[in-house]
Amino acid sequence: MKKRLFLTTCTLAMSAVYATPTFAQDATNGQPQDSQQGASSAGAGETDAIVVTGSRIRRSDATSAIPLKILGREDISESGTTSIAEIVQEIPGVDSDISPESSNTSVQNSGISSVNLRRLGSNRTLTLIDGRRAISNAGNGERVSLSTIPAGFVESIEVTTGGASAIYGSDAIAGVVNIILKKDWEGFEANLRYLAPERSGDNEIDADLTWGKNFANGRGNILVGASFEHQRAIYADSTRPESIAALTWDTPGYAGAFNDESVFPGCESGGYCFTPSLSSYLPGGRFESDDAWNIGGVWYNDKSLLPDDGRPASAGFETYPDGFNYRPGQTLSPEYLMASGAVKLEYELTPSVNVSASVMYTYNYTRARSSSEAAIYGDEYARLDANGNALRDSNGNVIYGELPQIAANNPFIPDAVEETRSGTVSWYRRFAELGWDEKINFRDTLRSSLALNGSAWGDWQWQVSGTYGTYKQHQRDTNEINLQNLAYALDVESDGAGGYQCVDATARSQGCVPIDLFGENSITDDMANYIRYNANLYQKREQITGLASANGTVLQLPGGPLKAAAGLEYRREYQKTWGQDGDVIMATTSTGVPDIEAHFDVVEAFAELDIPITSRLSLQLAGRAADYSTVGGVFSYNAGGSWSPSSSIRFRAQYSRSQRAPTLTEFFSPPRGDYDSVRDPCDGLMPDGSGVTAPAGSNTSTAVLAANCLAVPGIQAYFADPANAGQPFEFDGSIRGPNQGNNKLKEETADTYTAGVVLTPKIIPGLSLIADYYQIRVRDAIGSISSQLTADLCYTADNYPDNRFCDVISRNSQTGTISQIINQVENLDSYLTEGVDVTFNYDWAISGIPGRFGANLIYTHYFRDEFTYQGIAGLETEDSLGEIGKPTDEFRLKLGWSDRNIRISWTTLYRSGGVDDNHVAPTDSEYFKVGGQAYHNLYMSYTLRNRPHIKIYGGVNNVFNDLGPFIPSGLNYGSSRNIVSALNDLDGREFYVGARFRF
Repeated sequence: MKKRLFLTTCTLAMSAVYATPTFAQDATNGQPQDSQQGASSAGAGETDAIVVTGSRIRRSDATSAIPLKILGREDISESGTTSIAEIVQEIPGVDSDISPESSNTSVQNSGISSVNLRRLGSNRTLTLIDGRRAISNAGNGERVSLSTIPAGFVESIEVTTGGASAIYGSDAIAGVVNIILKKDWEGFEANLRYLAPERSGDNEIDADLTWGKNFANGRGNILVGASFEHQRAIYADSTRPESIAALTWDTPGYAGAFNDESVFPGCESGGYCFTPSLSSYLPGGRFESDDAWNIGGVWYNDKSLLPDDGRPASAGFETYPDGFNYRPGQTLSPEYLMASGAVKLEYELTPSVNVSASVMYTYNYTRARSSSEAAIYGDEYARLDANGNALRDSNGNVIYGELPQIAANNPFIPDAVEETRSGTVSWYRRFAELGWDEKINFRDTLRSSLALNGSAWGDWQWQVSGTYGTYKQHQRDTNEINLQNLAYALDVESDGAGGYQCVDATARSQGCVPIDLFGENSITDDMANYIRYNANLYQKREQITGLASANGTVLQLPGGPLKAAAGLEYRREYQKTWGQDGDVIMATTSTGVPDIEAHFDVVEAFAELDIPITSRLSLQLAGRAADYSTVGGVFSYNAGGSWSPSSSIRFRAQYSRSQRAPTLTEFFSPPRGDYDSVRDPCDGLMPDGSGVTAPAGSNTSTAVLAANCLAVPGIQAYFADPANAGQPFEFDGSIRGPNQGNNKLKEETADTYTAGVVLTPKIIPGLSLIADYYQIRVRDAIGSISSQLTADLCYTADNYPDNRFCDVISRNSQTGTISQIINQVENLDSYLTEGVDVTFNYDWAISGIPGRFGANLIYTHYFRDEFTYQGIAGLETEDSLGEIGKPTDEFRLKLGWSDRNIRISWTTLYRSGGVDDNHVAPTDSEYFKVGGQAYHNLYMSYTLRNRPHIKIYGGVNNVFNDLGPFIPSGLNYGSSRNIVSALNDLDGREFYVGARFRF
């Protein structure tokens, strides 16, 4: 096919300096590299001018002012995975933001895979496909899920770090990840791969098919691709013993009567250690507080059925050892399936005008589960009328009910509970009979584009293009509990015919089934079906973009051609969320998501200049003016340059001002259901103002706090009630803490500085060394403060109640207790990240040994990772660098050898360890630290024939079968799944084989 003009980003050709025989067999199969090395070492001139990520000007990349790293086709093949997100995360400085493991049962985001650069979050990392914006795959943020892009369609991946809003617009604060798809392809290729782990789960089957053909005497090309991936879920089980270990990092005091050195060796009195972590919610139930309980069908109580284990007669139920280990069977990594198809068409209309069009559709399915949690007496739920609408009082407030205790005459009460009963029966229970609480997601993503591009006016090139994308998600949240139906089912009476019925006649007419909570498997299928609630969430996103641009030479200067690019861009984002909101959700254990329908659009104008001061010194400028329908006008810009005093050394630097506009959810969302635990600042208050304690860190006097609390109408009503005479006001528990958008938000702003040096010494052929410093400071970052801090700031303020914190707090008008605190997003925070990247490449041959050797090292060291936020005493700054999720050092080292048709490589991925909390001193018993973690992967391939091309390959991921450190709940970076932190590889050792055929 004839060479065409492309204004979209294209893959860089690697030179011998780092496209070594060890790591590359064609022009695009380099290591993750800094792009300028290849061109500079190859003596790239204007004939090599192309468009690279981070610029819209065609230039020799030897003059680029910013770092650019590339993963080529072979890097993708040798990574040992087909997950684009996992492949990109191999590059130091690129982290997971939302992953299938971390979003296991997340509302809206379960199962997606997004990345973030410089730990600033996926909302601040712009992901492009072929240089164009892509539709978001999240209903609550601008996140492109890389799991919607099949690896078989990808030719290369380009990553720039640092602000790029002047080039690409909003969201590029931390940098850009650009996924380059195959193009100009002729022939047929099939890639088949199978992976099997040594432990349970995670088996993978992958198939990629690609067919391309030139037509019309080479003027056109059509490319068709199809891809299929299926990965089994990983469940917590005995093949990963750490995943089911019922332990937490805590003091052993929570073990009640069994707290002694013989049970917890190594735990000093009052000190922290790994202590038992069991749930007091039992599948068989616990009744009358700790007086009676059922384990495995056997009844115990604190009377005649005390367990024979030496506990005191009055001890009753003990969470250890009587509690329930809910970990076995939970999902560590969800089941995942992807099927995708794509068509790309390119055609040369005239020698100077081309048309291109593409369509890519992807279907994703994920399934994750966690055990059904208990409902307990005291849970609030919205009471509904016969039509499923919330009952409201005369002021329009929702009327809430509480799950009742079990009546003394309930016919299901067994003797073991009757013996301990002193009235109605309180209860705590896990509803295992309903089955696993699952998040099942069905996602459809369609991306399409149409472009005309051509040449005119000398070397000028122009482009007019548009894209249209849609994303649809259906999430099923299974086996939740309908709390109102449960309340009806607990109120039981005789039916007069030897059976039982629900007392409420309306509930009976709607199929109410009396429920028996006493003992394991006491809930029948009919009972379970009556109280079961399966929630459905639907989301839709639409994106429309339009672009008109041109780039070329303005004039010739003594140092070379002055080049420019300019254009106009339009984008419209639309979101609709529905199905899981409404009054019904308020009466269930499911977390509600409100109905949202919103959109914004933005019109932008941009320009870019590449000014050659001399043949070795260049200046690059860029600016972008945008007008958002939400935040108004925004201006981004950058200025940088490159200087090469000799062919062996080059210096570069850039400053950029970048912005991020609020997402649709951040700007428009009504309150989204959530619950928080809060200790009321007024807790302990007496009518005379005594009893309160100022929150830790507050400078407010107890007199001010007491005066503010006594002014609350609900607390006044509490003290006015004779039943509360002499009693303090108390509240320490769970409240509704919904998250909410804010249409008064403004854009985030970031200033980024980068400076680096590139060394390619001619005296050492095949060697290159790059070092880049960066600093990114984000101001007016969008965030929210916790419910606890909101309450503390409200009631410790001198201007109570006339402050923004008090405005979002609701209290019960009769009891005074907090019922709701809205967590509204604001431009509250700032971030600062600073560090240095080093890239080393060397390839060589050893006399007498066949083939060539190669080494590639990418290393990142962080200097600072700071977060400034609103605290109780004003703005506070935290540096989380060196904590478990924020390593100080990380690197990727790849060593290899190749000779003719044989290729072998070894990759080591390393992240330094850290402490759980920088504020805890090493001398404190709470101090927890883990060491650095390295994982090693082996890849081998053999090419049987070149025409047709037949390659067989295989490898071992995680050669030493290391799952990583044990980081359980009780830690800031831990969880009840124990081995899913940023330092873990829960897959363990995996073996894979595959074959690639090309005809």
